[in-house]
Amino acid sequence: GRAVFPTLDDAAAAIGDAVGAGVDVAKIELLDETTARLVNAYSDTGLPDKPLVFVEFHADHGVDEEVAFCRTIFESHGVEAFEIEKRGSGMADLWQARKDMAYAMESWDPALAPNHPGDVTVPISKFPDVVRYVKELAAEYDLLVPCYGHAGDGNLHYSALVDNDDPASVERAEALYRRVVERAIEAGGTATGEHGIGMGKREYLVLEHGEASVRAMRAIKDALDPNGTLNPGKIFPDEA
Repeated sequence: GRAVFPTLDDAAAAIGDAVGAGVDVAKIELLDETTARLVNAYSDTGLPDKPLVFVEFHADHGVDEEVAFCRTIFESHGVEAFEIEKRGSGMADLWQARKDMAYAMESWDPALAPNHPGDVTVPISKFPDVVRYVKELAAEYDLLVPCYGHAGDGNLHYSALVDNDDPASVERAEALYRRVVERAIEAGGTATGEHGIGMGKREYLVLEHGEASVRAMRAIKDALDPNGTLNPGKIFPDEA
């Protein structure tokens, strides 16, 4: 199904309440209005340029009841439309729009490219707060920041689209990325819900897990890889 909301706050809060109430969904995805606009430009999907929630229901029985339960929750958050596709091409088109997001960001403007793609994950109760924070920072830094995510598990993707040849823009994008990660960890979440620690996130390992835990991780790696040949510099900050 596809739900259209008046504001991103409404969409994020509706997701939090639906998941918290135990609505039985296979997938529940968030697209902000910026992402919807980019996807429309890329693949002509005809989506409303508004915050969207995509939902896929699964159950051996009682799907109609789950849809009705979800609709009630969404209506309490001002949903403007909630359309259901029962298999077929309409459902495929819906999820194709979700798959096109990365390509849509790359092709939006030849002068702009994603900088520091983030994939923070937070407890679902904190998801609306972190979504709101990303958009506040986008306004503060005057950046175009699409955000979307696998919202059912509190996973949010965000990436400023900037001219990577402009040092000032890159600096603002990096500051936004850093502050979102710090907020996610502060909220009891993680710097990375899917992609894992790597060169782009290793500086947050101690912040998230603490020095003692990181020392233990490093001791295990040193015991198994005494010569440091396995992915040097990819996890531990002191290997940079």
